Amino acid sequence: MVFAYGFTLLEVVAVLIILGILAAVAVSHFGDSNADTVAEAEIFKSHLRYAQIRAMGDIYPWTVTVGGASYVLSTTNPSVGTPMLPGESGATHRYDGGVTATAGTFTFNWRGQPTTGGGSSITFDGDPDVTVTVLSETGFAQ
Repeated sequence: MVFAYGFTLLEVVAVLIILGILAAVAVSHFGDSNADTVAEAEIFKSHLRYAQIRAMGDIYPWTVTVGGASYVLSTTNPSVGTPMLPGESGATHRYDGGVTATAGTFTFNWRGQPTTGGGSSITFDGDPDVTVTVLSETGFAQ
C-alpha cells in the first residue's frame, strides 16, 4: 500500500490567505505613526543649519524664531531684504500634518555660535514627540 503525504491545493491557498491577513495587521500596527513629526524636526534642523551658515558668512546675526505652527528666518542685515529659506517661497516655514512645536528663538553670530537659544530645545508635538536640542557651544542641532 502506497501513501502520498503532502498538502492539497486548498490547504496551501488557505494558509497563504491567513498569512496575508496576519501580514496586513502587523504592518498597520508597526507603521511609522510619527512620520510627519520626524520630517518637520529634520526640516527644522536643516533650516537652523542654513541660518548658522548664513551668519558665518555675514557680520550680522541671523535668527530663527519658532512659533506654534511655523518658524521664520530673519536677519538684521539691511542689504539682504527678506531672506529665503531653502525649499520655501519665503522666510516662513509652516508645519504640515497638524504638527505643532514649542516656541523659541535661535540667533547665530558671525562665528556660527548661538547668542540666543543655545543649550535649549524645541519639541515637535506628535506621537511620540520629537525634541531638537541646539548645543550651546557649537549651535549644532541634534
